[in-house]
Amino acid sequence: MDEKTLVEKLSNLETIDQLVDLSKEIGQPLSYNDADQLFGRINQCKNDVAQLGGDTIAKLAKQVFKI
Repeated sequence: MDEKTLVEKLSNLETIDQLVDLSKEIGQPLSYNDADQLFGRINQCKNDVAQLGGDTIAKLAKQVFKI
């Protein structure tokens, strides 16, 4: 999965279960606990203040999934 598609899918997640399923789909399964923490970080990145500080979903994707 390319970075742009992954970032889009991460941005549209609504539940932790969806994140767990997505991680399995890309071949890098996350535990429920890890997915829960990442889901919180993704939601924080959607905040304008976080984006101004340089926190983005794209950075998270690169960091967590090495894409």
